[in-house]
Amino acid sequence: MFLTYYGATAVTALRNALPMDGVAMKTLFTVGGMLPCVGIAILLRQIIGRTTDFIPFLVGFTLAASLGLNLVSVTVVSLLFAVIMYEVEMSKGGKQGNSTVPEGPNDDDEEDI
Repeated sequence: MFLTYYGATAVTALRNALPMDGVAMKTLFTVGGMLPCVGIAILLRQIIGRTTDFIPFLVGFTLAASLGLNLVSVTVVSLLFAVIMYEVEMSKGGKQGNSTVPEGPNDDDEEDI
């Protein structure tokens, strides 16, 4: 909070004051390295409803990593997969969306607190 308030000069002063091989900087680098994993885990939690939903996710990362594709090209390929999966689900007569909320007789009632 203080670093945000005081701006870039405070961040630069703190960085220069702490040794790069010290415990504090190693901790910051470790925590900073784990942030993408947390983001991916949050994304997976939101989009994965069934085990088969994990396949397009893995295909996207595999395309990006092995073929050296950028995010725009992976997004276009993912859009094609999404349209194909949507058409397959609609032809089966599956319901639209991937809702995890159970449907029941009291869906519209608000809970009294």
